Amino acid sequence: MPLHPILAWSTESTVWVVAAVIVIGGLAVFGFDDVRRASLYRIWAISSVCFAESIRRRVLWVIPLAVIGVLAVSLLQHSLDPQEAIRQTIKFCLFATSLIITLTALILAATNLPREIENRVIFTIVTKPTTRLEIVLGKVLGFVRVSALIMVIMGVFTFIYLGIQNRVLTAQITERLKTETDPGTRSSLQGYQQAGLLSTKSLASSDDYQIYEHAPNANGVQWLTGGFGYSVVVPFELNDQDKALLETAASDPQRQQVLVINTMKLKRPTPNTEDQRWITSRNLPVESHALGPALPGEDLVPMPVPALTIRVLDPGLAVIEKETDINGGKMAVKAGTDPKSTDPYTIPAYLSPEVDRKLIQTGKFYLQVVPESNSIEYEITQTPTVLLVIDASGQSHMIKAAGPPRFVSMANRYGMKIVGRSDGTGSVAVFRFDHADTPSNLDEPVVFRFRGGIERSGDYDASKAFSELAINVINRDTGEDSGPIKFHPETNRDTPITVPGKFVKGGNFDVHIRGMDEGQLIGMTRSGIQLISAEHSFAINLLASMIILWLMSVLVVVIAIFCSTFLSWPIAIVLTLLILLGHWGVEQLSDTLAPGVGRGVAADLGMQDPTQLTLFSSSVDALARILTTVAAFLPDLSKFPVMEDITRGVAIRPMQIAQSLGVLVCYGLPLIVISYIVLKNKEVAP
Repeated sequence: MPLHPILAWSTESTVWVVAAVIVIGGLAVFGFDDVRRASLYRIWAISSVCFAESIRRRVLWVIPLAVIGVLAVSLLQHSLDPQEAIRQTIKFCLFATSLIITLTALILAATNLPREIENRVIFTIVTKPTTRLEIVLGKVLGFVRVSALIMVIMGVFTFIYLGIQNRVLTAQITERLKTETDPGTRSSLQGYQQAGLLSTKSLASSDDYQIYEHAPNANGVQWLTGGFGYSVVVPFELNDQDKALLETAASDPQRQQVLVINTMKLKRPTPNTEDQRWITSRNLPVESHALGPALPGEDLVPMPVPALTIRVLDPGLAVIEKETDINGGKMAVKAGTDPKSTDPYTIPAYLSPEVDRKLIQTGKFYLQVVPESNSIEYEITQTPTVLLVIDASGQSHMIKAAGPPRFVSMANRYGMKIVGRSDGTGSVAVFRFDHADTPSNLDEPVVFRFRGGIERSGDYDASKAFSELAINVINRDTGEDSGPIKFHPETNRDTPITVPGKFVKGGNFDVHIRGMDEGQLIGMTRSGIQLISAEHSFAINLLASMIILWLMSVLVVVIAIFCSTFLSWPIAIVLTLLILLGHWGVEQLSDTLAPGVGRGVAADLGMQDPTQLTLFSSSVDALARILTTVAAFLPDLSKFPVMEDITRGVAIRPMQIAQSLGVLVCYGLPLIVISYIVLKNKEVAP
């Protein structure tokens, strides 16, 4: 379960403070003399002994096995997409490298000290003028050198093998272009040929991303159809006066009212019998006096009452207050209105004191307005929603939105979705780029990268061999529109799209993405479209990825040595794995550890006794809190991004290496000091 940003920042700060206290306090109290006497010569000598012993144990024999495994797996893959083929090979090489480096470092570091104590080899060392601090540092350095050697060998192999595969696949692309006639496939192959399969790119991402049911127009008015998953989010940012109003409303015994007021015009297209299905399946309220004109030969059907669902979202658009806690858990409706009226409807939703307090605590939030009634289109203007506080005397106080509304859609497994239409009139994803970095030579075509997920409903024509999308690039400075450029994407893979450079000149442009197939659903995130802005060396990017991997292996060595100072080697290996994977494991549990999990577990077990239920649920909740708290203080392996960027051909930024180094320093130095203190106070010699 991801931490709240403030809690995450507080935890991270606390971890750094604790680390500094351990390092400074531990060395000042226990190791001042040993620090003063420390000799780089003796540390290097101890590390050389560990390094030589590891080589004598034939640890390098795992490298040929890893190479054979990579060659076998990569040669057996049959990817029709050349870019995907080379990315899979990069993954195989990096996975094999990370596996042998991590396991070798773990086993060597966790078994060395317990084995030396058991064999009494340590007696020879401790009787020399060598401090326990030098022993710990020497062993860490020795096993780190082993990891570095393995990394260098595997890095050279990876670079040579990928270079060979790149030449083979590039030649295949050239041959396919001679005979390929499909425009979408040719566009993808030309994009691969121009951008290169192994080159590393800097990508310019959009500054804004919205999903519109209809193409956006110049006047800022949009119409949303109810019941199809399109919605609008309205930003609010409370000042001190606004918070005071809500605080008074939440604490007033007579309960001042806080309403979400939505004012909008409505359109009522011709209904049909499908409306009755929607009304029944979604339990929508209907206007009994308003029967819509049915299609020829069909019965009249009731018109649904205009209804809305309201949610509260955080700045990252995550739900912090569900619709079940707003308006008494019911949809917001305005019954009794004239269905033929053209005047705006006012549809209020009432907030509870608990929601008021959450708004005060959050301060900055979005109100999501979801049109629910089918056969009705809702007009969304630049100010569709306000908060209205009505005190006990009936006086109203308005809290206006902090900015224009944002348009979103229902999410699928790959992000917010757009719905395809064969005539190009389906919903559209709009990516806005402001002052984006663009390639230096815009006389040549530029390349965009598309990445999304394709899902298909029952209306999709299954006989089609591929999905078809269209991209429009509109230069806001010049007003030029590229027109629809069709391409054929694959789910969760980067697809290159070639566009004339003039449409991105100046860096201020919009990118529109539409589906061109009936029944096609395309899920995208903000990074669904990115512009390749610069080229870099793949060798440097591979080196950066290997450095991050090596830093992770250093962390493994330090943790393993720490555990081995007070545990036998089998238990030390297990504890090392728990420390390394603890943070990741708790994150995977996600909402399972959310407050209230205990009551859900008790219900699943069929507990009925109130006392037993309360005791059990509180115990499970306490355990969940302990796990979450402990995990927050364990190293986060996601800070070592080894594969994500390099497999997508994205340049690894220096900040990512600095981030990995920060985790290593934060956890590595304290554990080295603790290992030294434990070893200093441990009786290892007669």
